[in-house]
Amino acid sequence: MVEKYSFTEFDSKTMARAKNKHAPISLKTTTEVMRFIRGRKVEQAIMLLSEVRDAKRPIPFLRYNRDVAHRKGKGISVGRFPKKPSIEVMQVLELVKANAKDKGLSEDALTIIHAAAQQGPNLWHYGR
Repeated sequence: MVEKYSFTEFDSKTMARAKNKHAPISLKTTTEVMRFIRGRKVEQAIMLLSEVRDAKRPIPFLRYNRDVAHRKGKGISVGRFPKKPSIEVMQVLELVKANAKDKGLSEDALTIIHAAAQQGPNLWHYGR
């Protein structure tokens, strides 16, 4: 079975990627985490997500922000500290670093150009 990605301009010689399917985390909070790390260096993203995990830095919630409290911080009006998505995304970023090292790419120059969260399967169970 061929895996489909939403990012189509992938160059296997100069880019590395990793994917985590069926993670037990919220789609909405993961979307906000992905928006937060997009465009950053991998090392910087891992450092920021570790601060989020320790509840030192809030992630701004720009889209899914209904009933979300205000947070102190520069440029943040509403935000949260999503611990589980931060841990899962940090694991995926570590996999990206390992894949880049395996290909012979520089780990320091890795930049996140695409980060997306997708809906998992809806499991059907019989019953009332």
